[in-house]
Amino acid sequence: MNFRAGAPAAPDVPLTPLIDVVFLLLLFFILTTSFRDLDFLDLQLVAQTRPGETDAQPCLRLALDAEGAAYLDRARLPPAADARAAQLRRAFAGAPDVCVHAHALTPHGAVVAMMAQARAAGADAVRLGTLGEQLP
Repeated sequence: MNFRAGAPAAPDVPLTPLIDVVFLLLLFFILTTSFRDLDFLDLQLVAQTRPGETDAQPCLRLALDAEGAAYLDRARLPPAADARAAQLRRAFAGAPDVCVHAHALTPHGAVVAMMAQARAAGADAVRLGTLGEQLP
């Protein structure tokens, strides 16, 4: 009988495939992580950046309340898109600059939609109003 003397040979484990698998798992977990839960961000509305500065030129005021209802110089705009667009076109004929003021709880989509409607109705400049500005 032929017996080998000495300790058995250690198994050879290649590390390159093991490292590849670990990186693939890391990439999988990074890409599948949900980033939708952003409640940890404490967003605050900014106040007027330069206190005491007033608008150089007057502008028409569009205001949005917390539910997304729109007001043009304190007069409520109709909720129908066609009627609202017609009223905005008439109002922007004489004053092309528009300031959009929104309540803190107004959905962001409503503010963006109002800015788009103002641009489509013929507003030359659409600005966002800040907390320091007074509504007319």
